Amino acid sequence: MSVNGIRSGAVMKLRSSRSSAFFICALAAFSASSPAQDSPLTKAAPQIAFPFSQEQRHDVTTGLAQKETGLRSALAAQPEEASLLYALALVLRQEGRANESLDTYTHAARLRKPTPQELRSVALDYVLLDDYDDAIHWLESAATMDPLDPNILYALGRCYYSKNRFVEAGSVYLRVLALRPRDLKAEENLGLTYEAANRSAEAESALRTAASWANPHGTDEWPFVNLGSFLFDHNRPEEAIEPLQIAIQIQPASVIAHEKLGRSFLATQQSTEGVEHLRKAVSLDPRNPRVHYELGRALRDAGQAEEAKKEFALSQQLYSAHSAE
Repeated sequence: MSVNGIRSGAVMKLRSSRSSAFFICALAAFSASSPAQDSPLTKAAPQIAFPFSQEQRHDVTTGLAQKETGLRSALAAQPEEASLLYALALVLRQEGRANESLDTYTHAARLRKPTPQELRSVALDYVLLDDYDDAIHWLESAATMDPLDPNILYALGRCYYSKNRFVEAGSVYLRVLALRPRDLKAEENLGLTYEAANRSAEAESALRTAASWANPHGTDEWPFVNLGSFLFDHNRPEEAIEPLQIAIQIQPASVIAHEKLGRSFLATQQSTEGVEHLRKAVSLDPRNPRVHYELGRALRDAGQAEEAKKEFALSQQLYSAHSAE
């Protein structure tokens, strides 16, 4: 299939000149797979899921500046060495410099066909730019080239979820777990996908499994945030308290954990603790209208009517400001 034929096909809609440039250069050497059609939606993706773009921004290794310096020095002597360009593009992505990384991948793709893993890295640049449609395209191409790479499949599942393609996301996560049976993030995100698809029993099972695999003394609070939030949202606030407390022990600055824990305490008639955690959520994210509203409700129920009115007013102002943006 010619490049022009692929570009004009109904399955491919390019969204940026940068995407087009890389597409022309990289796909000249091979045919792209057609993206699967969107699955019927049951409801919008829950906002509790940790955004994949933020997850990628935290996926940074040490010594990147030194690596970049060394690669640029080597490229000064060998400016058309594809392996060096691909390595530099990866470092630039890890540094969060997505546009520069894509420019470098485009240069490298003129010299050598990218590997599946290099295409995954291209896709993650688009994730950093919040362009999930292009990210999905490149990940589907990478998965066609290497259907057994769990890192490619996990990234594809996260992008499907971000675009509300829950059936496809769940299928991909199951493939990851078949390849890597104790993959914590795949299990956790499988639970969120089941929740989004209204498969509550399966969602709870997966979220509990993920929390059981997670380290309560580690650095990742999200398995506990997601389990606690699921339990609270399903009218089980007493059960929600413990995982949310663990989440806060891991990450004291988690706004969502403080909010959900505060609301769980209020629902179990522990108003002092509830107000305390909602105040903490407000202090951590003072421009979040939802937490001001929830604090207002808690204060009103605690008999602090004047302070509650202030919180409701702040919430309304912030909602109005967000709507105007």
